[in-house]
Amino acid sequence: MKSNLRFLKQVLMLSMIVGALGAILFMTVLKAYYLPVFPVLLVFFAAMTVFFHIVLVRSLKKSPNKFSIVFMSLSAGKLFLMLLLIVVYLILRKDTVITFLAGTFLLYLVFTLFEVKTLLRLVQGKE
Repeated sequence: MKSNLRFLKQVLMLSMIVGALGAILFMTVLKAYYLPVFPVLLVFFAAMTVFFHIVLVRSLKKSPNKFSIVFMSLSAGKLFLMLLLIVVYLILRKDTVITFLAGTFLLYLVFTLFEVKTLLRLVQGKE
C-alpha cells in the first residue's frame, strides 16, 4: 500500500513536470502545433501507468513466476489501447494527426520508461 501511494506521488510529479514542459513548449516554440487534447492525453497516460503498476505489483506479490506473463499481457493491452486511441483520433480529427501522433509517442515513451525503471527496482528488490 505504501509503495502504491509513493508510486502515485511519483506519477503525479512526473505528470506535473511533463504538463509544465508541454505548456511552455505549446505557448512558445510549438505554438502553431498546439494540441488541445494534450491535457487529456497526460491524464490518460498517468492513469494507465498507475493502473498497470498496481496490477503488476499485485501479480509480483501473488505469483512471481507468472509476473512476466502478466507484464507481457499488460504491455500488449497497453499497445492495443494506444492503437485504438490513435485510430479514433484519426477518424475524428484528421487535421492534427501528425501532432497528435508525436505527442502520443512522446508521452508513451516518457511514461513507459518511468514505469519500467520503477518495476526493475521493484523486481530487483531495491524497493
